[in-house]
Amino acid sequence: MTWIDLGDPLPKCQPDLYEPVEWDLGEIRPLPAAMEVLDPTFGEILNSRMSQRRFGRVDKYQLGRFLWHACRTRGVGASELGFDLEHRASPSAGAIHPIHVGMRWPGDDRWWLYRPRTHELAEIRRASDELSGLYEHSQEVLRADDAIRILFLAEPGKTLGKYHDGCSLIWRDAGSLLAVMAFTATALGLNFCPLGITGEPWASNLGDQGKLVGVGLALIGSPPGA
Repeated sequence: MTWIDLGDPLPKCQPDLYEPVEWDLGEIRPLPAAMEVLDPTFGEILNSRMSQRRFGRVDKYQLGRFLWHACRTRGVGASELGFDLEHRASPSAGAIHPIHVGMRWPGDDRWWLYRPRTHELAEIRRASDELSGLYEHSQEVLRADDAIRILFLAEPGKTLGKYHDGCSLIWRDAGSLLAVMAFTATALGLNFCPLGITGEPWASNLGDQGKLVGVGLALIGSPPGA
C-alpha cells in the first residue's frame, strides 16, 4: 500500500496575509433564489441518496435552487487572513471555504464560476481553451452529454495562510462540499454523480498566479425523461 502523509494540520500562531486570486470574468448570469423549505425529511434524503449515471438537462431555475441550498454564502465575518470568512451549508476548516465551483453547461464550451455571495454565474474567460482537454477526459470517464459538469477548484493559499500542513483540510473541504451537493440534489429530485478525477493538469492553468488546483468533478442533471 502507498499512503501519502499530508501531515497533521495545526493553526499558525500568526496567520499569513494572503491575496486571493483575481478572476478574469466576462458575462454575468444572475440565478433565481429559492426561498422554499425543502420537502423531504433528512431521513428520507439519507435513505434515497445514490449516485446516478444517466442525466437529462436542467434549466436555470433547477440549477439556481440547487446552488442556493448547497453553496450560497449565508453570512460573512472579518479575519486577519486578507479575505472574509464565510458561513455556508458545508463545513470548512476555519470557515475559509477555499473551494470554488466551476460549471460547464451541455452544448456550451464556456465554463462559469459560481459566486456564492451574489448567487450568480460569471463566465471565466479563456476557460473554454484551458479546460477543453478536461471536458474530453471527463467524457471518457462517464459519457453524459446532457449533464452539467461541476469542477471543484481549490485555492490552497487561503487555507495554508492559517494552517501548517493544511493540504488535507482542503481535500476534506472538497469532500464536505461534494456530500452537501449530493444530499441537496437528492432533495430536489436531481441526478448527481461524483467523478474520481481531480481536474488536473488542466484546472491549475486557469489562474495565471498559480493559485488554483483541481480537486474534483461531479455531474448533475435531471432524471432522463422527467
